Amino acid sequence: MRTGGQLVSGGNQMIPFVREKLFRKLDEMSDVLLESGGDSSREYFSSIHALLEQLYTKEAAPVQAAAGLLAEQIARGRVIHVFGVGGHSVIGCEEFFCRAGGLACINPMFEASLLLASGGMKSTMIERLPGVGDKVVRSHHPQAGEVLIITSIYGINAASVDAALEAKQRGMRVIAITSRDHAEKTPPDFPARHPSRRNLFEVADLTIDNHVPHGDTLVVSAGTPQTVGASSTILVSACVQWLCIETAKACAALGVTAPVWQSANTVGGDARNAAYVAQYAPRVRAL
Repeated sequence: MRTGGQLVSGGNQMIPFVREKLFRKLDEMSDVLLESGGDSSREYFSSIHALLEQLYTKEAAPVQAAAGLLAEQIARGRVIHVFGVGGHSVIGCEEFFCRAGGLACINPMFEASLLLASGGMKSTMIERLPGVGDKVVRSHHPQAGEVLIITSIYGINAASVDAALEAKQRGMRVIAITSRDHAEKTPPDFPARHPSRRNLFEVADLTIDNHVPHGDTLVVSAGTPQTVGASSTILVSACVQWLCIETAKACAALGVTAPVWQSANTVGGDARNAAYVAQYAPRVRAL
């Protein structure tokens, strides 16, 4: 059964067959779930499909603008800093880092106290504390003119806004991957907010809207008053991979070869990647 996946005409430069293959696979998985009697599951896959389509059709301009900034950094031999704040927003940072097909010049600003591995409630509490995000940025000693990407699903908490403000104060350019919908629908006095009540997208120089709906979840399911089926990991990962694809293309336009990891589980991967480790390890603490 075919539910969509028509290619969109216009200036968007994403590789058509990759996109078509993604939507075809989603359709196939949706059909299997429907045949097994999972109406809620079918609704989830249909909703994800629609959100990916919305992301693709509406975010081409900021993705390509961000790719241009990243290609410029690569051409200058710089690293690209990424901060994933806390909770599941860290997944966006991890998606950028040390991944087959991903950029090798990524410096992830991991902070142990913000990771879910250090405690779920602890992560939530610390990402709400003013004076944390700026310290994380400062500890990596970024330079003026460099770029910081902040992957914050909701874009309202103190850690993400403080990180953006610190980066701007240092003369960096800030790219946010975040949800405008969630931020705009969150009350100004909500306790998770930055004391200034500002949203991340209001501080960043450039925002890629991840199109995560308010509250993240998509499906009403029997047996619970809470909607289920989170969307953010899929949507944020799509943003990250799309940005990497466009950055490689932008590098080529500048006559530069993008530094891209090869899977270590393929022939020649270790040897190819060793050159990137030697090049970037002095500035990438996590390598």
